[in-house]
Amino acid sequence: MRNSLLVVLALTLVGPMYCAREALATPSGLNNIPTADVVAEQVLVLQGFSEFGPAREPSWFAGFKYGPAANWEVGIDDASLGPGSAGGPVLQAKYRAALAPNAALGLGAANISADSDRNGDVYPYAVISAALGRIGGHLGYSAQKNNNAWFVGADGAVSQSLTLRADWTQVADGEESVSSLGVIAPLAPRWLVEGWASFPSAEGARTRYVVKLDYVVSLGKR
Repeated sequence: MRNSLLVVLALTLVGPMYCAREALATPSGLNNIPTADVVAEQVLVLQGFSEFGPAREPSWFAGFKYGPAANWEVGIDDASLGPGSAGGPVLQAKYRAALAPNAALGLGAANISADSDRNGDVYPYAVISAALGRIGGHLGYSAQKNNNAWFVGADGAVSQSLTLRADWTQVADGEESVSSLGVIAPLAPRWLVEGWASFPSAEGARTRYVVKLDYVVSLGKR
């Protein structure tokens, strides 16, 4: 029963983000955007994922996110597992503040690294998430250097074992955008699988695909 509750909780908490330079630590969110959700206190989510698509070699990532205290989340990813890797690990942190029983504000920063030349600049953001009946809605803004961007998304469970997620974000300082559509589902106790396709608006840009595995474990007292 405990394992099932952890998996249900994690269904709303995982998901990486899009970046033209591929290196962003992955705060809890949808496909390519963060949300106001955070990992529960003393819960650890281990992650491994691959991004691939036409005319490109797959990129491989590994990382984790953790709830060190109530309403806080920290994480780290490393893209050094495949060709064209980024410059070492990248970090992220987020704080969640309740606005109402069904709404919250998330304040965070992702893509924190010691090598901004290879990984890109820090990605500070603010996002509001709200439960709108059976649908979750998310609206936010990032103030990343030379890439200020609005983003929006929605997610909803179509069954106890399948959640659909869609999002849209500006890129290239608002000159282009990326939309995506994906799913997340439990595979086994503590295990989840995610998958989505991203559709860049830039002329000549190819669709990108991500497949991801998550392992969820509680480190709190039993």
